[in-house]
Amino acid sequence: MATYSENNFNTQHYDDSRPNYPQSFYNELIKYHESGGSEDTKDAKFERAIDVGCGSGFVSYKLLESFKSVYGIDPSSAMIQQCNDKRGNHSNITFEIGYAENYPSIIKENSIDLITGAECCHWVDHPKFFKESARVLKQGGTLAYWFYKDPVFIGYPRANEIYVNYTYNSSFDLNPKDEFERYMGPYYQQPGHDFLRTLLKEIEVPQELFYDVIRNEYISERDGAPSDYSQGAVEKTPLFIHKRITLKWFLNYVKSWSAYHSWMKDHGHKYNIAERFVDELKSELGWTDDTVLDVVWDTVYTFARKK
Repeated sequence: MATYSENNFNTQHYDDSRPNYPQSFYNELIKYHESGGSEDTKDAKFERAIDVGCGSGFVSYKLLESFKSVYGIDPSSAMIQQCNDKRGNHSNITFEIGYAENYPSIIKENSIDLITGAECCHWVDHPKFFKESARVLKQGGTLAYWFYKDPVFIGYPRANEIYVNYTYNSSFDLNPKDEFERYMGPYYQQPGHDFLRTLLKEIEVPQELFYDVIRNEYISERDGAPSDYSQGAVEKTPLFIHKRITLKWFLNYVKSWSAYHSWMKDHGHKYNIAERFVDELKSELGWTDDTVLDVVWDTVYTFARKK
């Protein structure tokens, strides 16, 4: 996205304020990857991986636990600079500016065992992304992409209604004569934000390029929250994301959104919309900065193998 590509974007704040993926999910990904291909290429399955839209690089470094070398690519020069700044002596990981639809020239055809895309593939040009991924993957290689949607406040439906207002709606729908837009919905890039809201259900992996496709989604309203959060991955999905948060954490989370930065460019001289958002939650629910809340994220992941 354009906002994340700006040189002054605070990449460390973005990294610190976002949820992480559980070990259970990485275990599921590696299990799927190991089960593909032929026995005579088993030793080569963990040679090279690409992390598309690598951001600050936390998935890229996680892949180093299983793969001999990893390429992290991202269109944001600020993100790539952060990755290179903390790379240290890791000679087996490379970060470059690049796009999911057109990998850097260093990545050769039929040379990659695994491609991952975490919290980014709702933004790409999907036909080009699938074609380019199939071009560089080895036969039987894995394409895996996943993302989380929105935090759901467990037990507080009114909080979830307020959340939808600020992140998807327009205040002009409530008051067409208002002097400026008071919600962030219109400030998200489309169609990516709508793809996020639907968990990318409109996009199918092309069968002429890939096989053995697995798509697993978790929707909290439909599937319910687990009785024991520590066992959430077992009960619901390997990609179960739960956090116990305060409104202080949530405020920083909102400030990491691309739409927040875009809205503030236009209207930040009026007030801080993230703080206004949190103040409304406090007023409506009687919360304070230190109120402890359980939130979960709806998630989806897709695994596929190159033909």
